[in-house]
Amino acid sequence: MLAGCWEQTSHPPLVKPSSGEEWGSRSWCFARNGKLISRTFACGTSGCDGWDTERRYRWRPPYLSLSDIETSPDGTGQTRVWRRCRVQFFTADWMQLRDCEQSKDPWLREPPPRRGRAAAAHE
Repeated sequence: MLAGCWEQTSHPPLVKPSSGEEWGSRSWCFARNGKLISRTFACGTSGCDGWDTERRYRWRPPYLSLSDIETSPDGTGQTRVWRRCRVQFFTADWMQLRDCEQSKDPWLREPPPRRGRAAAAHE
């Protein structure tokens, strides 16, 4: 059920965001062998930025475990951890993560990319 890419979007504010507020989007693409490719685009008071990351995931319905790095309270050390989230599917293309350190905003499945010849035939 997780196959493919999912996107989570927060819409830009109608007024300039206050310090610490951000808006943007991120997508998670669940690949084979437990590989998760994440793409993030965020904007705030000082402009916009984007970055890609790659990490691991485990899918044991209804739980999704995500590899992460936890920083020590004093900021000097880092530890690899697994964060476990309960996944609730509202439809086959709409899910929400619960009981974990992730945004509770909904995720929507991105449509699969069109293939070269099939896309050309439809243009």
